[in-house]
Amino acid sequence: MRMTDQKPISRMRGIGRFVGHVWGAIGSPAPARERVEVRREVEQEEREGVILRRTTIEEIEIRPGATDEGAPENDA
Repeated sequence: MRMTDQKPISRMRGIGRFVGHVWGAIGSPAPARERVEVRREVEQEEREGVILRRTTIEEIEIRPGATDEGAPENDA
């Protein structure tokens, strides 16, 4: 069947398809990426009964399909 021979979909069907796509995206797992935490630094102080905390996390993220093409070579 050609595209011109099809009837246009109704609004309710279109909304249902949209919600189905969003629901499927929410339910599916995120793409796997390898993350390595390099350093975690926590600074904390108390001022007038209020605790102020700052957490800095440094990570290395290796994406799927990443290659070592841009890595410097070690000639030691």
